[in-house]
Amino acid sequence: MKKFFSAIIVFSVFITSLFCEIRYIEIDSIKNVPVIEIKNIEDLESIINEYGIRIGYIQKSIDSSHEYNKKVCDGLMLYIIVGSVYFSFSMEGYVTLGDYKKGFAMKFQNGSDYNKAIALGFNNSETYYYYTRNSFSSVDDCKDAYKKGFVNTRSPNNSGSKSDSSAYYSAKNLGYSNYADYREYLEYTDKGFKNKSDWKFAKENGFEKGNEYYLAIENGFSDYTDFNSARVLGITTNEDYQKYIQVTGAIEKISKEKNLKKEDAIIYYYIQNLQKGEMALSALSSVLIDYYNTQTEALSNALNIWYSGTKNNAEAYSRRQEPSYYVRERIEKTKTIIPITTLFSPSELNEFFDSRDVSALGTYNSKSQIFKKR
Repeated sequence: MKKFFSAIIVFSVFITSLFCEIRYIEIDSIKNVPVIEIKNIEDLESIINEYGIRIGYIQKSIDSSHEYNKKVCDGLMLYIIVGSVYFSFSMEGYVTLGDYKKGFAMKFQNGSDYNKAIALGFNNSETYYYYTRNSFSSVDDCKDAYKKGFVNTRSPNNSGSKSDSSAYYSAKNLGYSNYADYREYLEYTDKGFKNKSDWKFAKENGFEKGNEYYLAIENGFSDYTDFNSARVLGITTNEDYQKYIQVTGAIEKISKEKNLKKEDAIIYYYIQNLQKGEMALSALSSVLIDYYNTQTEALSNALNIWYSGTKNNAEAYSRRQEPSYYVRERIEKTKTIIPITTLFSPSELNEFFDSRDVSALGTYNSKSQIFKKR
């Protein structure tokens, strides 16, 4: 044996496994010996068990001057001798064959990683490699983060935390103990919501963005459909929007029930809402204009658009993918807006009274142009 080995140091490492008990001896080098390289652990195990091998020789520094020694795997090569035949097996950094089998079964990349993991207290490769690709302050934090779901974390819009460890510590600082709750927090804050209850209520009522939701709530809206429809019309408050619905609905009803054109139904509606009394046509015109102008500017403008026949166009543009706050501007640039107050001129009113049955509203004297409201 002295012919082939030098500087033998006996490792005090013993294992009990399927390989029986093998004593590992470290050697400095092996020279001028033909060696058969074993590729897989199962074949090596068969040879060891078949021939009752009890000693393995570990070489840390491989002499690459020989063809069969050119492959270096983490500086560890195991040799066994059967009669006069030498077999080699790359240990890939493992100290013992028992560790090799354990590490392989646990899917460690090499023995060096396996040894480090065991030293740190990891019992599987998944959490160990999770630890190495992150920046945890301690192994305990790593295990806690892994257990609580902080694995492959990404914020809903792919912004924010760039690693699982940073996500874990961010969540911990905010009081979240698991990733599911933290991700939910990221989801609604990324959309601009202040808290979970606001986000939940907003979703139930059709809102997707926090800024739209809070603007809507501030102006009396609780439903996205109403809020967006009003916004398309240039109406900012729910009070004005509900008034718009009430006015246009009442006029449409008058038009249908009394078989009147929209223009006549509008005049009919506003006269219907005046107080009882008698007045000349010129005075009635002023009263109707003043009454119409008691509405907010936004509501008056929306009603003018509706009267001008652009309501259907506005609804066609009411799409979420269309920036709805541009819609009204587009309509006003491409359509002629006719103010409803033009219907209240003395000439328009005279024509209305002369050609329509106004008995339900009052009486009109065409000669004196005096109208008496019932």
